[in-house]
Amino acid sequence: MVTVFLLSGLAACGPDEKEVKTIIQQEDPKPDPDPDQGNGNGNENQNQQQTGYKYVDVTFVTSAAHNVAMSKVGDKEYKLTLSGEDPYIFTASLASDLGDDLKVVEFDYKYAFDIDIFQIFFALNGAPSEASSEKYGSLPSSSSYKTFKASISKFRKAGWGKKGDCLRFDPGQTGKGDMYVKNFIIREMTDEEKKAEEESNANENAKIQMAKNLSDYLAKEYSSSVSKVTVTSDKVTVEGRIGGPGTFVLADICPWQDVTEMKTFPYSESIEGGSFKVTLDRVVKSREGINYDRVFSKWAVVKVEGESQTLDSHARYADEVEPVESPEAVPLKNKKGLGAGNINLYYEDCKEMNCGSVTMNVLLNGFIDRQGADYVYGGVPYAIGNWKAEVDRMTAKCKEAGVVVAAIILTPTESSYKDPENMGGYYTMPNLTDAKSFNMYAAALTYMASRYCKDNPGRIHHWIMHNEVDMGSDWTNMGDQPMMRYLDRYIKSMRICYNIVRQYDQNAYILGSYTHNWNQADGNYRPKEMLEKTVDYSLAEGDFQWGVAYHPYPQDLTKPEFWKNDTQSTWDMDTKYITFKNLEVIDKWIKQPRNLYKGETKRLLFLSEQGTNSPSYSDRDLELQAAGGAWAWKKAAELDGIDGIQWHNWADNKAEFGLRIGLRSFDEGSWESLTPKPVWHVWKAAGTDEESKVFDPYLSTLGLSSWDQIMRRMD
Repeated sequence: MVTVFLLSGLAACGPDEKEVKTIIQQEDPKPDPDPDQGNGNGNENQNQQQTGYKYVDVTFVTSAAHNVAMSKVGDKEYKLTLSGEDPYIFTASLASDLGDDLKVVEFDYKYAFDIDIFQIFFALNGAPSEASSEKYGSLPSSSSYKTFKASISKFRKAGWGKKGDCLRFDPGQTGKGDMYVKNFIIREMTDEEKKAEEESNANENAKIQMAKNLSDYLAKEYSSSVSKVTVTSDKVTVEGRIGGPGTFVLADICPWQDVTEMKTFPYSESIEGGSFKVTLDRVVKSREGINYDRVFSKWAVVKVEGESQTLDSHARYADEVEPVESPEAVPLKNKKGLGAGNINLYYEDCKEMNCGSVTMNVLLNGFIDRQGADYVYGGVPYAIGNWKAEVDRMTAKCKEAGVVVAAIILTPTESSYKDPENMGGYYTMPNLTDAKSFNMYAAALTYMASRYCKDNPGRIHHWIMHNEVDMGSDWTNMGDQPMMRYLDRYIKSMRICYNIVRQYDQNAYILGSYTHNWNQADGNYRPKEMLEKTVDYSLAEGDFQWGVAYHPYPQDLTKPEFWKNDTQSTWDMDTKYITFKNLEVIDKWIKQPRNLYKGETKRLLFLSEQGTNSPSYSDRDLELQAAGGAWAWKKAAELDGIDGIQWHNWADNKAEFGLRIGLRSFDEGSWESLTPKPVWHVWKAAGTDEESKVFDPYLSTLGLSSWDQIMRRMD
């Protein structure tokens, strides 16, 4: 799963476009907008009392468009013919500054197809960037005009709206025909919208404050401490120390509670003395509608002063959990792996190539998405979905091929796992905001772990939690969040999975998933910062067996010559990107003493999704792709911090944003579907006696005389 950034292809507004006339319209106004501004997913335009308000017309221009043909079909009405991948069109640039009170973008549209992700770029002086854009989730199809409206206050505050600025209109990942747009304006807010924005600002301030509270919490040195938490089959024992005089309680903090935001701690036990040791029942009956398992709790010392309760320690998760089963570890036989395949030929390739590992997508709602009568967890009955049979088949095939399986745990946006703040994207952060939502998530993971942490039907050895979380708006959407608030939820999700899986397989790792970004955010957050804060969580709340699933695609995914093009992939620990060119950076990071598991053991590092692209099936493009594949293998094989590299895709996929990053082709021209490409032969030879014979002819393609030249020593 990838998002393509054509970094060199972000066209600015065309030089010969008509400029928007910044005329304040106060006559013949549109109907007063629906006071419920919503999240931009489109609301039916109602007949409402007409009220005058200020607005500016927005016009499209054809001089700056990609896979969009535009024609005007009426007064303020356009037909946009969308085709191909990544269709977009620019608006005319502003002839003068917008008024400060124009803070809502609005238009009417009709389109026969659902738009997966609608995005607007707020281009400063004609130059768009991901950082100055908003993804508004999906827009539903409509045969009659529907109104889209959204506040753009944050972009106005950031400086957009000056002379020369414009918009880039991105209606989905793939164009499918004629979309009609009319009455495209930027207008002032209604009274109702102003009130809604005040409430939204208050909510946003609360999020920002929570993020600050979390950073302060991780950095703080508390007087008291929880030193050890032990969970047996029926009991939980918590040990610690009280740091001073006063009245204290031991707080039992559930996953749906936010430790830094709690003013009172409803689930607590009295403690006293310098040191304490408290033993409690593991399962609590009827806690907020579920039978709650305290294996998921974290425990903190809280000081009580009258009506006031304040944290006096970090909150600690379970250090030891008594296992239900203890299967033998399955070591990786080599670093070579594959991803994104599930037909028989894929598993035959795994055998023929002697792969050591694969990745496998798992849609959690395919296991549990609703209540039923098949499986009871936490006292709640659930229905088991039909994905069980599919995962049974996949894990059995992987067992037969002798490969280690890393399952990518995904929760689709349109599922019961949807977070209440989700604003679209392909997948959602799981909802962990209340006991019943948490219980369904834990139920699905427990069902999977109890079934697939063994050899029959087949085994999941490691668990990759969600996808590319630094690009959350697309791949793990939780709405617009400060990084620390978003990361705190992600840590909870990882911890829940870990405290389930460790009961059935003590050798499994829980892996965090990240793009090729490092110390910059092409999406929402910087992976380097997220990983360093994850280390902070481990130091503060007790370490757990987490690792990294990194995606070191080339800087521009469409261009195979990363060795020439990746100018922002450097050998600095603060490099903007980590790609095949500079894998030494993440290899060094994973081995730094601070980042080791419990200060002793290197964490698991998979390069779990990446590949070089062949822009076409021409001989030259295929040669460049194969040369890049040889480089990627040579470098990954040399770096001992990297445990596995799973090539994604196994086969080219026409639905994957126009990329051909697979080892096998799709049908195009003289190429038949699933024909091995030159890179297939490279991957087959990797790590075998045939490696030099197959790889060495590509040295001249790379401009090298020996493979030693691709390595860079980092002090």
